[in-house]
Amino acid sequence: MLLIKVLSLILIFPSLFVVHKLIQKKDLNFFDLLLIFNTLYFAIIPLKSNEVVFDSIGRLSERTSIFVFIYLLFFFVSLLIASNLSIKESDSPLNVTRFLKNLYELKVTLYFKILLIILPIFSLIYYVPQVSIISAFGEIQDTNANISYEQSSMVKFFGTIFKLGITITIVLFFQIIKKKKFDVLIAISLLLFLVNLLLLPRRTLLVFFLFAAIVFYSTNRELINKKMMMYALGFAAFMYFIYFPFYNIIRHSPVKVDLQDPISSISEIYDYGITSFSDADKNSSVRTDDRALGLYRAVYWLMDYDSEKEITWGRITLAAIDHAIPKVVNPSKGQGSEILLQERMNTKKDSADSVLLLALADYSMFGGIFTVIVYLLVYKIWFLIAGCSEFFFGKTIVSLYIVFFLFDTAFSIERKLDGILANTVSYFLVIVVIVLVHRLNFITLLQREH
Repeated sequence: MLLIKVLSLILIFPSLFVVHKLIQKKDLNFFDLLLIFNTLYFAIIPLKSNEVVFDSIGRLSERTSIFVFIYLLFFFVSLLIASNLSIKESDSPLNVTRFLKNLYELKVTLYFKILLIILPIFSLIYYVPQVSIISAFGEIQDTNANISYEQSSMVKFFGTIFKLGITITIVLFFQIIKKKKFDVLIAISLLLFLVNLLLLPRRTLLVFFLFAAIVFYSTNRELINKKMMMYALGFAAFMYFIYFPFYNIIRHSPVKVDLQDPISSISEIYDYGITSFSDADKNSSVRTDDRALGLYRAVYWLMDYDSEKEITWGRITLAAIDHAIPKVVNPSKGQGSEILLQERMNTKKDSADSVLLLALADYSMFGGIFTVIVYLLVYKIWFLIAGCSEFFFGKTIVSLYIVFFLFDTAFSIERKLDGILANTVSYFLVIVVIVLVHRLNFITLLQREH
C-alpha cells in the first residue's frame, strides 16, 4: 500500500501543468480536463485511501503496482502532449473555456423559460424514479423492470433532454449574472433542476456542479480571487466529507416514494438521512472511498490477472462498437465490452469500466495512446455532426452541447466505450430537438457584448 501511495504522489506531477493554468487564469481544453479528472481517480483517491479501502483490491504485489504506475504515467504524459499540441487560439469546442468565454449570448422567450420550469417538474415524476439509485424508488423501478426496449430508450432520450435543459439554464443564469441582472424564472428553473440532481446519482450532481464552475470560470474569471477560492474549497470539502457520506445513507433509506405526493416523500428521505447521519457517518465515508477507488481497482485487477498472451488487439473495441449501435439498426448486437472485461479480470462482480481499462485489455501498455486517440476521434465525430447541422440548419446551440458532452465525457471516467459511442447516436436526436427549438424562435443567438 505504501508503494502505491508513493507512486500515486508521482502521478500527480503532470496535472500540475493544468493547475498552473488555473492559477494563471488561462484557458483549459478537453485534454486538460481529462488529465485533471483522471488524476483525481487514479492518483489522488489511491493516495488518500486507507488500509480498509485498499483491502477491496485484495492481494497487492510490487510488480503489478509498478506496471499500473507506468501505464498511468504513460497515459497522463500522452494527455499532456495532446493538450500542448492543441491550437490555443482556436474557438472550437475542444478549447472548452475559450469557447464558453466567446460564446454567443442566448436570448430566450417567456414560453421557453416556462418550459425550463416544467421540464424538471415532470422529471421528478417520470425520470428520477426510474434512474435514481436511492432505494426509496425501488418499488417503482421493480414495477418498470420489464419495460420494453422502446420504453427504455424513451427514458434515456428524456435523460438527454433533461441534460440539454439544465445546460441551457446554467449558461443563461451566468450570462444574466455577467450583466449584473437577475431573472426569477431562470432562478426557479435552476432550483428545480437542483432538486432533481439531489435525487439522481451523485455523479450526475457533480457533473453539473463542476460544469457550472467551468462556465463561471470561462465567463467571469475576473471575479475569481483568493476569497472565492476559499469558498470553493470549503464547498468541495462539504460535498466530500458531508454530502457524499450523507448520500450513501439516503441511498438505503427505508422510506417509500409516493408519486402522488413527491414533495413529502423527498422530505422524509432527507429527514431519515439527517437523523441517521451521526451513527452511519464513518461507515458511509469508507463506502465513499471504496466506490471512488473502483476505477483504480479495475485497472489493478486486469494488470494483475492478465497476461501478454491474452491481449486481444481490438476485439473488445469492436464488441463495444457493436453494442453501441441501436437495436433498430443492429438487432443481433452482442453484450458489449463489460462481460469480456470481467472475464479478463477473473471476476463476476460489476467492475468500474473505463476506456482506459478497455485499452489496457486490447492494447496492453499502448492503451494510454489508444485512449487519447479514442477521445480525439469521438470529438471529431461530434464536431463533424455539428458542422453538418449548422450547414443545413444555420447557427444553433449544437456546438454548446458539444462542450457539455466533452466535459461530461472528461469527468465520467467510469463510462464504457459503448456508452460514449451510444451518446454519439443520441446526439443526432438532440440536434433534432435543438433545431426545432430554434425553428420555433424559442432561442435566438446574439453577438456577445465585450
